[in-house]
Amino acid sequence: MARPSKKRFDLNTRQINFIKSKLGISKIEDVDVAAMKLLKEKLKDLNDVRIKKKTKFKLWDIIICTVLAVLFGANSWEDIHDFAEEHYEFLRKFLLMTGGIPCKETYERVLSIIDSKELEDIFNDFLMIFSINKSLEKDIMDIDGRVTRGSSRNETAFNKKIKPLNVLNVYSNNYGICLASEMIDNKTNEITAIPNILKRFNVKGNIITWDALNTQTKNIEMVIDLKGDYVVPIKGNQKNFCNDLKEYFDEKTLECIKAGRNDSEYLSYNEKRGSNTIIYEYYQTDDIKWYEEKDKWKGLKTIGAVKKSIYDGIHKKPRVEMRYYISSLKVSINLFSKAIRNHWSVENKLHWHLDFTFKQDENTTTNKKALFNLELINKFCLGLLNRVKPYYNNISLRRIRKIISYNFEKSLVNMMCYLALN
Repeated sequence: MARPSKKRFDLNTRQINFIKSKLGISKIEDVDVAAMKLLKEKLKDLNDVRIKKKTKFKLWDIIICTVLAVLFGANSWEDIHDFAEEHYEFLRKFLLMTGGIPCKETYERVLSIIDSKELEDIFNDFLMIFSINKSLEKDIMDIDGRVTRGSSRNETAFNKKIKPLNVLNVYSNNYGICLASEMIDNKTNEITAIPNILKRFNVKGNIITWDALNTQTKNIEMVIDLKGDYVVPIKGNQKNFCNDLKEYFDEKTLECIKAGRNDSEYLSYNEKRGSNTIIYEYYQTDDIKWYEEKDKWKGLKTIGAVKKSIYDGIHKKPRVEMRYYISSLKVSINLFSKAIRNHWSVENKLHWHLDFTFKQDENTTTNKKALFNLELINKFCLGLLNRVKPYYNNISLRRIRKIISYNFEKSLVNMMCYLALN
């Protein structure tokens, strides 16, 4: 099994002084407590709607207990309670724990009253302190929805039907974190939720991607008004436009672009997937004068197509799929293709981990606000785990959670040192 490096134990004097200065500590062994105190100070800004005289537990105590429990393997309210009970003496080093150890119902109840936007902003601010992003390139920000299946209930003779938690997420490829989340009723409500979520992060100078459902003129207009760019697909929900693009990108046009037509660029690459070989071919052009309704799509500068040819090794002819895109970018096939490929990061690097690493679909909580805030904590912990993944030789995050749970306090010190240095 791959072992973590010994970087923590080989800290030189300069590194130790840097960490001490960054977190305001006198000895390196206090790095974990200092980091949690820093998070606690930020959480004190949360609005507490509870009646003060009847309040037994501090908001930040509940949240930090939950964060640490989730980071080290907890997936349910019961797990969070068990973690706090097991590590009560350690938690008392930086938390008040005025009411003792909360029961599992208390965690759910308290998280259901916290303002989600405030909590998410605090988490992202904390993650930015330990940001490892040094890229000056445009950030590609992917917007997509996710459903937590376990939170739904079918209608019975005794209970009404309960819809599952449906959340619209924005994933940053540069920072590797979820920038914003918005609860929605169902998939179609993504369209109306897009304008609200775009206001919650910095669109300016960055590239926005989403799936075809959200390619609407109003959403496009808002991205441009916020001084951002877009690379988005056109499918059946924009039937006429899609048909026009299909007619434009016929075989003759594709061959001309491939041959090096002046107003266009072309790129291809191969991918091996099991027994299949897949060839992706990207075509982009600024030849849009022919499209009569181009002014409807604010900022439209280029159109493009992706030809996906799948060779299965059995049939001589490949299975071919075509997809069509519009963009506010100038012709730049490398950036155009990167934006299209990176859109799947929201699925592969965010949604997949919520399902597989944090087992979120197994959570049967029906209180949507509590479950949504627990999901925010999962995303925060995902951001921390991604930061320390190199320390654990890039093994899976699920294995990292298991390994660090064996020696919680030592692992937390190592992680905080690594975060402070990178």
